[in-house]
Amino acid sequence: MTFEELDHTYPNAFDDAELTSLTLNYEHRTARIELSVRGNPPDSPNSDEYKRAVLLLNEFYYFVIEPPDREHLWYPQRSMQVDGYPEDAKQFPLFNDLKPKLTEHAFCCRFYVHDWNAFIHMAADNAQFSFAQGGAQGNKV
Repeated sequence: MTFEELDHTYPNAFDDAELTSLTLNYEHRTARIELSVRGNPPDSPNSDEYKRAVLLLNEFYYFVIEPPDREHLWYPQRSMQVDGYPEDAKQFPLFNDLKPKLTEHAFCCRFYVHDWNAFIHMAADNAQFSFAQGGAQGNKV
């Protein structure tokens, strides 16, 4: 499943999500991203209810964290507010060169980090998304 398919399954989840933890393991090529997301449909009465979730990238190709701009360098927050988007070569020009080397159904996305005014770009062979403790069933993407 691609990022677009995940975003379609949970259409509210990656808008104003909170990134709370990030762990990269270069030896095993995994990335664990812990988030608080809105897991209910946008038309649900509980559409603004946040749930803890984990996005696990397996066999990642790249993970690029852009530096914050000067105006946002010392912005004090405990978590980072992000919006998830499909990858875009206009925002990440190197993507044009990398995309042909990725598998056909690779998971590619970018998170806009509001607190930094910058992006986090990532691509992996596959990913798993799940809600933490008692949330909805996880989906392999």
